[in-house]
Amino acid sequence: MKTVYQTKPHGAPPAASGTVVVHCSDPRYQWHFHEFLRNGLGVREYALVAVPGGPQLLARLDFLPKFAWTGWRWLKFLVDLTKPERVILINHEDCRWYFSLMQAKDPERVRERQLADLREIQREFTDRFKVSKIEAYYARLHDGAATFEQVNP
Repeated sequence: MKTVYQTKPHGAPPAASGTVVVHCSDPRYQWHFHEFLRNGLGVREYALVAVPGGPQLLARLDFLPKFAWTGWRWLKFLVDLTKPERVILINHEDCRWYFSLMQAKDPERVRERQLADLREIQREFTDRFKVSKIEAYYARLHDGAATFEQVNP
């Protein structure tokens, strides 16, 4: 097998405690999410769940109950593994997963649902895992730059 690329050592391995991040897998936002986590929030290493709709995976949906069950199982695994001090949830404007899921055309209606989901997930995360710091953010792209607004529970 041919070696294609090898990384350089970056210091000591991360401690067990750290950060868990859940965000959308939309390729338009990946660079912005990474930049925000590293430079905006100072997060160097984190356990990541990136799926279409991001945190929506943890929202209760009557017609897709197995999505939430699977999402919470993944998060339980990561919480047990990493013992995080911090959980970060990120949704974004123009999320095609949400538009598809809601069969919606009104961006404001979708945004309201995303914010409601983030708030519900923050509360449920606290109830389930007793993690003290759960942060939620909503991102928007404009002229190639992203802005992140904090969403309070």
